[in-house]
Amino acid sequence: MPPEVKKLQDAIESIPGITDARIGKADLSDIPESDFSLPPYGDLPLGSLSRTKGGLASELVVSANFGITRDSKGLNALEFISWWVRDAARGGEPMQIRSLALPPIGDQFGTTLRFTIDYFHADPEEDVGKLLSRIGKLADDLNSSKHSYPDAVAP
Repeated sequence: MPPEVKKLQDAIESIPGITDARIGKADLSDIPESDFSLPPYGDLPLGSLSRTKGGLASELVVSANFGITRDSKGLNALEFISWWVRDAARGGEPMQIRSLALPPIGDQFGTTLRFTIDYFHADPEEDVGKLLSRIGKLADDLNSSKHSYPDAVAP
């Protein structure tokens, strides 16, 4: 795992109330709107992709999928991350936060809720260094926000 990605994962996981975080990426440029209903695409940011009728040219989404504890610490962590994503998006970062869950079937109901931060990156040069640099800056920004608001992320 590249150090920038690990840094973002660690920044998210260090917030009290976060159970775990996994960073992944998906190439959106070749996914047509007609494939959205297929199972492999169910966790992609389909609402955003519907607006553009599929992925943009040379577009990736980096997703930070995380869980929270089922208590006030978890809700506080979710609120803090939600604020941070909203603030970054207001500042021009192409990102959003979403919730994910499986259908309410049998024993899985009430156990599959997770959240994901989506960062959209379109680069015609497809320079992975630029992407890693952006991820590192996001990690730095999240860590800075945690230090600026220590009471919000206190253990």
